[in-house]
Amino acid sequence: MARGLGTELELIHLFVHLVNTGGFSQVAKELGIPIATVSRKLTKLEGILDTQLIMRSTRKLRLTEEGSELFGRYQDAVAHFDSCCDTRIEKPEGTLRIAAPVSIISMIFMEVINDFSKKYPGIQLHITQNNSTIDLIDEGVDVAIVGGAQPDSSWVSKSLGVLHYGLFASPGYLGAAGDLSHPDQLNQHALIKVWPLFNWSMKHTSGESFYYEGPAKLTLGDLYGAIKATVDDGGILYGPELFARPQLATGQLVKVLPQWHGEQRRISLLYHQRSQQPLKVKLFIDFMCEYASGLLDD
Repeated sequence: MARGLGTELELIHLFVHLVNTGGFSQVAKELGIPIATVSRKLTKLEGILDTQLIMRSTRKLRLTEEGSELFGRYQDAVAHFDSCCDTRIEKPEGTLRIAAPVSIISMIFMEVINDFSKKYPGIQLHITQNNSTIDLIDEGVDVAIVGGAQPDSSWVSKSLGVLHYGLFASPGYLGAAGDLSHPDQLNQHALIKVWPLFNWSMKHTSGESFYYEGPAKLTLGDLYGAIKATVDDGGILYGPELFARPQLATGQLVKVLPQWHGEQRRISLLYHQRSQQPLKVKLFIDFMCEYASGLLDD
């Protein structure tokens, strides 16, 4: 098939934008063309190159090996071309869709969310809080706040810092139930488990390790409720110290077995592409990273 260089470059330009935006409707809106035109031009590019670039389904896109190679080869060139051609001054506006686990926004990030909203009044924040794994592309998420392992390696991950886990209880509970000298006594106590760490890993300063996977008196998906139950003499909680810091400062909670340290769970931002990010996404990422640097350990 005879190739026209201008036509092929135009199609590659569309293909890179399609991958960056994550969907046919999104790229059609970004480039101001009908969805049918996007589909037709992608098919034309695949015909010219004689290879499938994207595996299509009703709700998501997946790059083939050839598509991934093509995208990697041209994404920087397309970004540079767009920056040279675009004379518009982008404004911080529009809806920013954020996904996060239950509790993390309200308990440690609400202040930064409010500050961001005040600084950029033209950006509307739509926050979905869910402990279950969701398809970020299907849900139209711009930025996700996640803990632990990255659920989708195709997304870019930027660390905000680390949460340190430990054991906590109220003075009233310990006064009634008695102190512990070793975590193997946990099964003699009322325990409070909270998502996502239902099994507890601990390590003593001497190097001794302990793992608890037994029953709990109370199991929750909400850290706010778990801390409230612990303050109300409900039992011993295994949770992130940062979330319990206000209650530790007031004496409502105390550390249990402080020589035993729990897991370290990394908190990260996930976003879809490195280049050609909307301004609202860039601003939020930078704002969150600056705030987290004074809150979380590296």
